[in-house]
Amino acid sequence: MMSADAPRRPGRRASAIANPLVSLRSPLPLLAAGVGIAVLVIAIVTLASRPAPVTPDTNPALAQAEVLALVAHEMRSGNAAARVINEGQVRLEDGTWYISVGGAHYHFSQRNRIVVAEDQAAIDLQYRS
Repeated sequence: MMSADAPRRPGRRASAIANPLVSLRSPLPLLAAGVGIAVLVIAIVTLASRPAPVTPDTNPALAQAEVLALVAHEMRSGNAAARVINEGQVRLEDGTWYISVGGAHYHFSQRNRIVVAEDQAAIDLQYRS
């Protein structure tokens, strides 16, 4: 009776300290370890060294005739388009196509293919010829 009359002390019980947070028969530690290993393997495979990407200047996506046709398509008159096709000079540098027609200069990238006039002569050829 003496132990029943004794007041309880605040804090943890001795049996709670002896029991671990997770039962040793529980599958949770094994599942957590499996997920951790899976994430580690995914990270290693993802971050592994990859071959260098092909640079745009070593593998042109368009032929020179196609480049001239794209620029000629942007001309407002048939005469200007014919002049681009007949007199146009094309070069590829770092993934950007540069086109010269007389004193007019245009450029566009292989990726977006939006023709941009670089100077006033190019604007005049495109819109006023």
